[in-house]
Amino acid sequence: MRATTAPETAALTLERFLELRRPVELELSPDGGRVAFTVSPVAKEKGKGLETRLWLGDVDGEPAPVGEAGATDGLPRFAPDGTQLAFASDSGHTGRMSLRLHGRGQLGSITGSVEDLRWSPDGRSLLVLAADLGSDRAGAQMATKIVEAGAEEDDPKVFRPAQYWRRLFLVDVESGETREVTPDGVNVFEFDWAGGTAAAVCTDDPSEGAWYDAWIGLIDVDSRTVERVHDPEWQLQCPRISPQGRVAWIEGFASDRAVVTGTVHVLGVGALAPELDATWLAFADEETLWYAGWRRAGSMFGRLQLDGSAEELHGGDVQIGVRFQPRISPSADGSRIAAVIETAEDPPEVVLFDNGGQRALTSLNSELAPQLQTAEWRTYAWESFDGLEIEGLLALPRGHENGALPLVVYVHGGPTGTWSWSVFSHPLLLAQEGYAVLLPNPRGSVGRGQDFARANFRDMGGGDLQDILTGVDALVQEGLVNDKRVAITGGSYGGFMSAWAVTQTDRFAAAIPYAVVTNWLSFHNTTNIGRWDRLYMADDPFDPSGEYPKRSPVYHAHNCKTPTLILHGEDDLCTPLPQAKEFYNALVEAGCDTELVVYPREGHGWLEREHQIDSWNRIRDWLAKYVAART
Repeated sequence: MRATTAPETAALTLERFLELRRPVELELSPDGGRVAFTVSPVAKEKGKGLETRLWLGDVDGEPAPVGEAGATDGLPRFAPDGTQLAFASDSGHTGRMSLRLHGRGQLGSITGSVEDLRWSPDGRSLLVLAADLGSDRAGAQMATKIVEAGAEEDDPKVFRPAQYWRRLFLVDVESGETREVTPDGVNVFEFDWAGGTAAAVCTDDPSEGAWYDAWIGLIDVDSRTVERVHDPEWQLQCPRISPQGRVAWIEGFASDRAVVTGTVHVLGVGALAPELDATWLAFADEETLWYAGWRRAGSMFGRLQLDGSAEELHGGDVQIGVRFQPRISPSADGSRIAAVIETAEDPPEVVLFDNGGQRALTSLNSELAPQLQTAEWRTYAWESFDGLEIEGLLALPRGHENGALPLVVYVHGGPTGTWSWSVFSHPLLLAQEGYAVLLPNPRGSVGRGQDFARANFRDMGGGDLQDILTGVDALVQEGLVNDKRVAITGGSYGGFMSAWAVTQTDRFAAAIPYAVVTNWLSFHNTTNIGRWDRLYMADDPFDPSGEYPKRSPVYHAHNCKTPTLILHGEDDLCTPLPQAKEFYNALVEAGCDTELVVYPREGHGWLEREHQIDSWNRIRDWLAKYVAART
């Protein structure tokens, strides 16, 4: 027989990568026999919503889409007996999520846009969290306003405090009768309910910035009263209440709502297993909690006892759950667990853990998977300026053997975030173009405990920048990287770091900051999270000799000699557009080669397909001109 060879896989393009489909919100039925999840694209078309469809099926069959084409579906929740499935959808009113029952249609008369829901133990009612139209989304949710498509714009626009709230509504499943149950003057960002009292992350005013001072409240849905049971030192996530009323939550030093990593706390017990960097939890029974979280760049899940002992069930160099929050969905008896799993090379799929093994329930990205093998990935560790070990992920062109490569450093957002073992388009494309890509997790990152996460507290752009610079030096010393061909990029806090770095050092041949912060005082006065910078700076924004001007790139732009491409979304509420304009104008005045690109209709990142393609083309060309071609 004549030997045959497999055809070569076509080169990866961004257009091909944008065909990736992500399972996002996942729910295993209580008996473990069915699974519901939403599938989201990574891009949308101009003028349309993000088509995120609901899928449903038996775990021993083939799940299939059941949501309406063109709509955004979310929050699938099985009833306690597994016979009904509630979810949210913006079908018929793009941008506003309403409560629905699968096979029955819209339920209740909730004002606002649904953000979470819970069944009562008897399956007769649903407790639903909804945000008033006009409310802000978190930075991890693109930092735009919740609006219904086609709604008439305010003219004039009027701004005043405490205008848009997040409220709880109780909905009768049979009749659809709906009543608000939130106590007066209480804003609810998250909640849990097992019938009777609800546990919630509450604030005294509804602004996005107020979240940094949230507290745990127990809400009586009958009397519409609240008992304030915990005032935290740091930030809160995942309030949970057991059927018998035991209360738990996650508390940690965090930069963004919806992406807290911290320590599990139980009311009346205290902190449990502080070595665990948890992001999600749920009661398995009255004495046991399910947990999921980060460990360095990897993730894990398991069970946690109230005595603090933890049993890890699965973990490693994988992403379990979604990009910013590892999480799982167990059956009622814990015999089966469903999760979304991906790695840096393997696209996300729904996986079932059962009888000591695991198997994929979906093959959403099987055709794309071979084209994602453009890079060789490894953990890379180095010693920073003060002896602290720092780690990151390093991507090299597949098959690379010898020779110093041009390097692109990607700085993550947060700063209390992490680069994890997940599929990310730009490193794959850059590796294919012949670049090495370093994804550093400097001090201030999560996955190494709360002390490490707080290590850049009051020192943003200090030790963490030195961690990055020493990482570049280590790669150069090993001969992996060309000393003269190094670029830095990143978004949000990574955008600040990219802008800050080129005003502090000439180390980089090019910079591409996006979704930037460049002037901490004007940021404080224009962002929707003005409490955030006060938390991290721990200083007075209005002190002209304080930390705000000292750590603002615009005040040091005259030092910049690095060609700098700035990318920004026009509707970003978190890092408003003037941040990019200020830095651009300062660089122009300094005589630095610079360009500012603004993407209409985009927030804290971009969703429109053509904008993603345009930004990649500009990044590639900027690097080719100022890095790859540099001698």
